[in-house]
Amino acid sequence: MAKKKAGEKYECEECGLVVVVEDVCGCDDCKIVCCEEPMKKVKAPVKKAAKVVAKPKAKAAPPKKKAKPKK
Repeated sequence: MAKKKAGEKYECEECGLVVVVEDVCGCDDCKIVCCEEPMKKVKAPVKKAAKVVAKPKAKAAPPKKKAKPKK
């Protein structure tokens, strides 16, 4: 088995217990066991994209007229 990484989740198929790895031990062959069976890695759920709502644009002020130089 591969090394565990912080944040990985494992679930017991027998009782439903979920374990989240916080501190990595560094073992090459680390097994997380529950109900006398190795726990299965849980894939992270796919996050839905946030809905982007466009804000209405403010109306631009009319351009200022340049003063004509006096002759």
